[in-house]
Amino acid sequence: MTSPLTIGLVQMTEPLEHMLYLPYSIGLLQSYALAHTPTPDRYRFLPLVFRREAIETVLPRLLGADVVGFSIHIWNNLYTLALAQALKQHSPQTLIVFGGPNVPDQPEVFLRENPFVDVAVHGEGEQPFLALIESLPDKQNWQQIPGISWLEPLGQQSVFQTNGHAPPISNLDEIPSPYLDGTFTALVESDPEQPWAAIWETNRGCPFSCTFCDWGALKSKVRRFEDSRVQAEIDWFGQHHLELVYCTDANFGILPRDLQIARSLIQSKYKTGFPRGVLVQMTKNQAERSFQAFKDLNDAKMLPRIPLSLQSVTPDVLKAIKRDNISLDTYHELLKRFVGAGISTYTDFLIGLPGETFESFLNGIDTVINQGQHEELRFWNTYLLPNAEMSAPEYRQQYGIQTIKVPYVLPFTSLAPPVDGIREQIEILVATDTMSQSDWVRMRCLAWMTQILYYSRFLQLPLLLLHEFAGIRHRDLLMAFAEDPLPPETPLFTYMRGLLKHRAEDILTGKPEYFQSVSPQNGQPVWMPTNHYIFEELGKGHWLNQAYAECHLILNHLAQKLGALLPQGLLPESVLLAQGLHQTGRSTAGFNATFSYNLWDAYQQILTGHKPVLRQGTHRLRCRDMQLGQLEVNEEALV
Repeated sequence: MTSPLTIGLVQMTEPLEHMLYLPYSIGLLQSYALAHTPTPDRYRFLPLVFRREAIETVLPRLLGADVVGFSIHIWNNLYTLALAQALKQHSPQTLIVFGGPNVPDQPEVFLRENPFVDVAVHGEGEQPFLALIESLPDKQNWQQIPGISWLEPLGQQSVFQTNGHAPPISNLDEIPSPYLDGTFTALVESDPEQPWAAIWETNRGCPFSCTFCDWGALKSKVRRFEDSRVQAEIDWFGQHHLELVYCTDANFGILPRDLQIARSLIQSKYKTGFPRGVLVQMTKNQAERSFQAFKDLNDAKMLPRIPLSLQSVTPDVLKAIKRDNISLDTYHELLKRFVGAGISTYTDFLIGLPGETFESFLNGIDTVINQGQHEELRFWNTYLLPNAEMSAPEYRQQYGIQTIKVPYVLPFTSLAPPVDGIREQIEILVATDTMSQSDWVRMRCLAWMTQILYYSRFLQLPLLLLHEFAGIRHRDLLMAFAEDPLPPETPLFTYMRGLLKHRAEDILTGKPEYFQSVSPQNGQPVWMPTNHYIFEELGKGHWLNQAYAECHLILNHLAQKLGALLPQGLLPESVLLAQGLHQTGRSTAGFNATFSYNLWDAYQQILTGHKPVLRQGTHRLRCRDMQLGQLEVNEEALV
């Protein structure tokens, strides 16, 4: 009897603050192989490798394996390459197979630059990986295995061979669940003190073709896992006390059953206490179903803020990124309904997409605020993923795309270098044929300023009231702080502008996206988003009075320049109230004051999508911090 083939599988999962993701991709490979091979005794699978540690610690677990499959992603790409290279040096006979989103669809250059990688697998890897290990030890019939590429030795050289992509698996129920077949059970039970998170699919496929997304590169019909499997996995999450479930469906809510899936997750939490949280990507064009599913998850405190992604509202941009078939009307309807139900949302915007100009970007921000997004606008740099259409050479050339690679760091994570000493990198778009690098710097600074002043609530109340009762456009209010000439005696905002500009220019030189700072919670050194860093600095006692005094000067200067008619006393009183609310949210001291208008009431009417009414008279306002920045505000009219 011949010895079994020893198989190792490696997927360094994305780091979380305290939780650990189960290695779903390689779990699927092992489950599929053992379920579909006619000779399961022929294989011995090593324990799954997924905790990122020093390479010299991980390497001994893989030495001597006949085959090792690696799944590579943005957050583990360079580390995985270094580990595979070390493995090949110590164990030259090991067949090294690479799959995952970071394996290029056109992999010849990748294979020649990394000769220790024997085979690249494209797309869904379950079937190609099984076919590869079944072909061993003689490596027979590789020409008949769809979805793989390799370099075939030919004398002193090699010839690139590729079989293209394998067709998508039409019946997903051929793929066993690593949750249900026991693959992950031993992992979870071996470390019960570790908070675990699950990557989860209820379907595969995406009907959209967004060019910045590698889902779009695989545009395909949505295929679903069977209902009973989905329910059984939900039960498993509850029974094994998983903290978080990250559903990687490209469009949750696209299928009628998705509402019931959301409710099953909620029932599991009510029954077992788990999972406590869920992450999902909302579908683009199903308003009613999406609203109900996300409302239910929010009511169960499993999804505290609802994602409503736009990326851009500029028609030329939406056409360039192939997103013009996604309904903006659906976004507007959903936003209105969530606001009306008192549910918090956030909207994603990408900076500098092809076709975007500084002017269109500014107008986009203005549009989103006008549509009623007052909760959160998340600005992201545009990342180029290896297999997204935007990364293709012809697409880059068509839109004049320029990029820079920067270290891949996560916000609010430790400044300490990785235990293995390898810092991953990510590619950022910084110029196109409609946006120079200096324009990108302007966009980046405008995005930060918008977050600092408006979406941190530092100055949101005065800005909204001036827009509503003096007719000043949101874009003009933001530009007064971001770029317009500043009035005298505003050294703090002059300094802030310079700091933001310098920070954006640093990114253009390849420095990290985030500031090196300290956590306000525990004082530990962390990577902090720039807007958070500035917000924390403005909130410090020795800066706060100066900051709000300068805000008053800047807004008064803008009103005079525009000839805006302001209700008497509205500007100074609204700035005073904004400062009082900010101070109360950061201390145990309350805030009590008397105002000439119903400022708080008018502000709340705007936030909830109603037409505000400004009433003059004596209005007493009392404010106290309930907990964690949650304010209780009472306003009463005395006259």
